[in-house]
This record gives sequence, structure tokens and C-alpha cells, in this order.
Amino acid sequence: MAKLTFASIRMLYRDKQALFWAMAFPVIFTVVFGLFDFTDSPEARFGVVAERPTPVSEALRKGLREIDSFTVERRGDLAAARADVEDGELDVVLVVPSEAGAPAPGRSAAVTAYYNEGNVDVNQFALDAVTRIVDGLNLQLAGVTAPAIDLRQRGLDGRTVEYYDFLLPGLVAMGVMNFSIIGMSVAIARFREQRILKRILATPLRPVKFLSAQVLARLLLSLVQAALILAVGVVLFGAQIYGNVVWLFVLATLANLVFLNIGFAVAGRASNADAAQGIGNAVAIPMMFLSGVFFPTDTLPGAVQAVVKYLPLTPLIEAMRKVSIEGLSIADTGPQLLLLGAWVAISFAIAGRAFRFAKV
Repeated sequence: MAKLTFASIRMLYRDKQALFWAMAFPVIFTVVFGLFDFTDSPEARFGVVAERPTPVSEALRKGLREIDSFTVERRGDLAAARADVEDGELDVVLVVPSEAGAPAPGRSAAVTAYYNEGNVDVNQFALDAVTRIVDGLNLQLAGVTAPAIDLRQRGLDGRTVEYYDFLLPGLVAMGVMNFSIIGMSVAIARFREQRILKRILATPLRPVKFLSAQVLARLLLSLVQAALILAVGVVLFGAQIYGNVVWLFVLATLANLVFLNIGFAVAGRASNADAAQGIGNAVAIPMMFLSGVFFPTDTLPGAVQAVVKYLPLTPLIEAMRKVSIEGLSIADTGPQLLLLGAWVAISFAIAGRAFRFAKV
């Protein structure tokens, strides 16, 4: 059995397409996402319109310029500034009246902010900054030099989870799924096209041994694949893994049994290798985008969430994130393990009914 498994590994090595799905494709995703800085503050472009420079307009300009991602410029024509907001040249225009900073008793002067309603993320960040600056100005103009309540902030040494830390377990799970479903389905469909499966039936070699060797070879390669993705994420891009890495490999191995069974089922219904790849993509791609690889599933509509949580990729990602991000043991992923175990049985039954040695 060991010799047959190593022979299957050599066959995979010679199959460049299988090797691409196993190694290069998920690593490319890992590198591409690692190049983005998801912690960077959004950039915002401000225009300050004032008939003449006032302490308020200058304080606004100074306060906004202290934020590195903001650019601030003086504008003299309000109509032109508003047109620039509508055209996307500016994000926010602040109109400071000449009486601002010296309001009459019982009256206040309003600083008006014009912004593009389409830039939701930039608006929230930019307008929050303006609000903080205006609140500080109001305290100064009211003569408050020592606030009655002082907020004292004390930082604690806690766990910091960046988006890339959240993303990396999902990329590992995605790589396992793609390699197992697409790689296995294409390989088996190709064996059937080349009549290798029928020839094996005429030899003393039991077909179950041949197929088991294929499964073991892919299980071993999946662990190499997972290690490669994790190494790229941790070493090159500084991702943090707070739990025991060994549990990630255990989860990948268990889930691989599910996805390999799905690969057998796909191969059983595909007429050739190209059809197997197409069907495999049709199965894998929806799970890749719906099961939480890139974004939390709780951002989906409620009805979709109710379906997505039972897809086989979802419990794998959830379990991996519990280990990787929350630092939990595999014993704490009981519900996810139960669901994966159920999928092993279900997918095995489906593969048994769908798989054929001869062409469909």
C-alpha cells in the first residue's frame, strides 16, 4: 500500500494542473491578500470654504491636517467646491461663515459639511474627525479650559486580531477544498477516459486499493499545502496563530475526507475531465464565497445564513478560526466536528452511489 501511495504521489507531481491547484493557486491568494494593508485609515479630501480666514476655519484646517490620510485645501467658490464633491474630486466641503468663532449671545454659527452620500466608509471616518474638532472648538469658545470629566485611557496588553489573521484560516480551508474536489474529480475522470480504471479491474490489484492510494496521496499533499499557506501567511506577512497549529492539520485532514468524497461524486457524473473541472468549480466556488472565506457569514441575509451554516466548508472554517484566532483546543470545536463527521458519512454515501468505473 505504501508503494502504491508513493506512486500516486509521483503521478500527482507529474500532473502540473493538479500541482497548480494543490500549491500555486491558494498560495497566490495568500500572497495577494497579504499585500493589502487592511489596517490603513481611509483617505479623505477636504475643501474648506471661508469668506476670509477665521480662527475657526484655521483650527479646522490644522486639526484635519494632523491626520495623515487627510488632505485639506482652501476653496473660495462654494458652488465649484460642491461640484467637485459631486464629481468625486473632493470628499467633504466645510463651509465656515465669517461669524463663526464670535457668535452673538443666544445664537450659534453653523459650519456646514457637504459630502458625497455614496462614500459611506469615508464619510463616517471623515465626519467623525470633523465632529471631534468642532466639539473641541466649542469647549474653547465656551471658556472651558479644564473639562469637568476627564477620560483616562489605559491600554492593556491584549490579543490583536487583524483582518489577515481572520482570512488565513479561510484560505487554508479554501485550498483544501479546491484541491480535493477539483483535483480528485479531474484525476478520476481522466483515469476513466484513458480506460485505466477498466484495466485495473482486469488485474489482481483490487480497485479499492488503487483508489485508497489516490486518497492517501492527496491527504498527504493537502497537509503540505496547508503548511505552505500557513508558512507564507505567518513568515511573509506576520499573521498570528494563537492556538495549536497541529489542530489545524487535524481539521484539514478530516475535512479532506468530505471534499475527496465530493470529488468522487463529481467524477462519477462527469463525462470527461473538462466536465469534471466545470462541475467541480460549480460546487466549490459558491462555497468559497458563501461559507466565510473572505467575510463573516453573519453579514449574509438571515435566510442564506440558515443554509450556509450546513455547507461542509463552513464548519471547517469556523473550527479553524476557533483554534487560530481564539486559541481554543480542538475539543472546543464540538459542533463543527459533529457537522464535519456527518458530512463524511453523507458524502461517502453520495460518492458510493454516484461513482462509476465505466464512462457515464
